[in-house]
Amino acid sequence: MTIKWPDAWREILAWTMGGVCILLLCLIATFPYTVLHNRLVVELKRATGLDIHIMDRSIGLPLSLEWRNVSLSRPNLDPVEMAVVQAKLGIVQALGGSLGLDVLVQQNEQTARTGVVKGMLTTSSFSLAGPLTLKGQLQQVELPKLIHRYVTRGTLNGEFSFRADFDPSVPNALKSEGTWTAQATDLDIDQIPLGNGKTLSLTFSSAAAGLSCRNLVCDVTQLRGEGIDGSFEGHGQITLQPQLPNSQLALTVTVIPGPGFTPKAAPLGIPPLPPGTPITVKIVGTLAQARIAL
Repeated sequence: MTIKWPDAWREILAWTMGGVCILLLCLIATFPYTVLHNRLVVELKRATGLDIHIMDRSIGLPLSLEWRNVSLSRPNLDPVEMAVVQAKLGIVQALGGSLGLDVLVQQNEQTARTGVVKGMLTTSSFSLAGPLTLKGQLQQVELPKLIHRYVTRGTLNGEFSFRADFDPSVPNALKSEGTWTAQATDLDIDQIPLGNGKTLSLTFSSAAAGLSCRNLVCDVTQLRGEGIDGSFEGHGQITLQPQLPNSQLALTVTVIPGPGFTPKAAPLGIPPLPPGTPITVKIVGTLAQARIAL
């Protein structure tokens, strides 16, 4: 059976499709990319408390922004460098007055499958007033490029999901919940302060962490690792602040030394311990300036 379209319907369909195409082209051509760029930078600075420097930016089609050579910095913190940050705007959401951003971050421009953070940000309006959701994953992220003051080797994978409902007119009225899980492999932690100018380094073949957050308090649901230097388990809370580097830590970690720990401990004046003897470590302070005590 063949369907024959009347000439009138063909003409109506052609004009309709042409009108939709013209509307999309006009939307792409007139969309306020500069306003979106400035708003994203302002919101990121407000949320993270970091200085954001973008060397180059460009516009992609359809409806996307691309930043290159992005640097995140803050006094007393080593800068974090990112090769590419891309944000694609959902056309359907934009036509409906809401915001949907498909975000891609690459640590290295030459590697498309490693050193990548992917996320989807959605909210009910461009003003960011109302429910906001963020979901994403980390793929083979190189930890030394994120926290190279304390980590000299390690690869991170993980997932995160976050939802917040807030009113900009009432800054303290924040309702949020989310979960964060991460796994690290071949982890070398360096410059662990022991006092008197002495530092300790530890090596773990694997480590895992998990957070469950509600409003401004995150409970540590998982914190463990193991390797040649021993194993560790931990628990505690992280209290979030409007600027993430100022978030408060209250963690307790129990380390059970392994065969690789004794040769490292002896030059540091740490007395030899019987096998299986636990060491309790307290981590307090802020994310930016954490204090460690044995």
